[in-house]
Amino acid sequence: MSGIRKLASQTAVYGLSTMLGRLLNYLLVPLYTGILAEVADYGVVGVMFSYASLFAVLFMFGLETAFFHFSQKSDETDRVFSTAANFLIFTGFIWIILARTFSQQIMDFVEYPTHPEYAVWFAIILAADAITSIGFARLRQNEQPWTFAIIKFGNIFINIGLNVFFLVVCPYFASKGQLWAQDLVYSRNQVSFIFIANVIASLATFVMLLKTWKTIRLGIDIDLLKRMLKYSYPLIFIGLAGMINETFDRILLKKLLPDNIADHEVSIYSAFYKLSLVLTLFVQAFRFAVEPYFFKQAKQLNPQQSYAYVMKYFIYAVTLIYLGTIAILPYIAPIFIQNPDYFADTRGMEIVPILLAANLFLGIYYTLSVWYKVSEQTKIGSLPAFAGATITLILNLFLIPKFGFVGSAYTTLFTYIVMVLAGFLLCRKYYPIPYNLKLILPLLLGCFFLGWMIQQMPSDILGVFYRSVLFFVFFGGIYLAEKKSLAKI
Repeated sequence: MSGIRKLASQTAVYGLSTMLGRLLNYLLVPLYTGILAEVADYGVVGVMFSYASLFAVLFMFGLETAFFHFSQKSDETDRVFSTAANFLIFTGFIWIILARTFSQQIMDFVEYPTHPEYAVWFAIILAADAITSIGFARLRQNEQPWTFAIIKFGNIFINIGLNVFFLVVCPYFASKGQLWAQDLVYSRNQVSFIFIANVIASLATFVMLLKTWKTIRLGIDIDLLKRMLKYSYPLIFIGLAGMINETFDRILLKKLLPDNIADHEVSIYSAFYKLSLVLTLFVQAFRFAVEPYFFKQAKQLNPQQSYAYVMKYFIYAVTLIYLGTIAILPYIAPIFIQNPDYFADTRGMEIVPILLAANLFLGIYYTLSVWYKVSEQTKIGSLPAFAGATITLILNLFLIPKFGFVGSAYTTLFTYIVMVLAGFLLCRKYYPIPYNLKLILPLLLGCFFLGWMIQQMPSDILGVFYRSVLFFVFFGGIYLAEKKSLAKI
């Protein structure tokens, strides 16, 4: 129980930095939707960051998880950390050189040929983020959640501050006749300043981790690196498959829809996707805390019991977040999406519950994935991700031309359900974990049924009352069922 207590406290701290930090970052959504000249401009941002998410896996080489694994197997954590960090620094420079050399060809493929500089900027962002990911992994491995949180907040505030400076402050002074502001504002388009802000924030984060870098030893242990890459290379393919599932729909929307509507469709889809942020951010915060915990539990007798226990409380948390978000959705949507032009297309609001459910299943899949990481069966563990990527590609290719981004939303939900089922069946065969299905399945069904009921409620004062009652009925049921256990934690 003390381990669960510690996991809960660390999840709270990681959640503070991740959820509040990203919440602050998500305040950029109303800025972008309100400031950018055209709705389609936000689609450019969505497409570029979708490609970035995909290539981030290649830049990282799966070494974050490999670092946790080999740190637990070796007493020389510094050697493991130094090997991973030095390798990523070296490959980061290679990626940047390649991006600079082939920038025009890259952006021709992405279909923004007038901006070859985007390729170089994103190579710098991805290289810096890959290196800092190892630094953050070191903080997590050393159980330094508050240091992790402070640096994450630093990154967020720098990014937000620069966005406000470039998109709000500079145009204001330019309108007042300040030449320096006019030179800056008219030197590039608005979207370029969003990317420049991210470049500076990523480089600043590398500097903020200076204390962590001081523990790096010069050189790369080639034998250790080979073993780490042998362990992690299946994770690269798993990560690529995962990113195809998570972000490739925006790339396909850009590729498959007519040029005159593609960026507009991506913009609507990306904006309303953000409304599932609370659930998405909780899943991410939980992953930060739970991954080192799972590897440490692997050394204990019968760790499967702990994994099942963690899953139960994870299900409680995500179902509550799902219902809570559904209940307040009509009230928070206009706050996050400032431009009423986005609401002219009613499909935007309709896809949010679908994407919320999809992200709930994605969180379950991530928590299920512990079995192949701790048992070193990463090749077999990659099968659900590959199946999901295949489904994502096939269904999107079929549905996007007919239904636009609504087809992408349903594809995402179906993909994650299949991945959960496949992951569970493989787990039961190769590394059985006693998940309480008699509790989990009715809980999920009840959650989705109440979510459907809440969606039928009006958004007036009486609707607020009905929505609140349904949510607290579900919450009360969980509390009564787990009152004794919660008191111990």
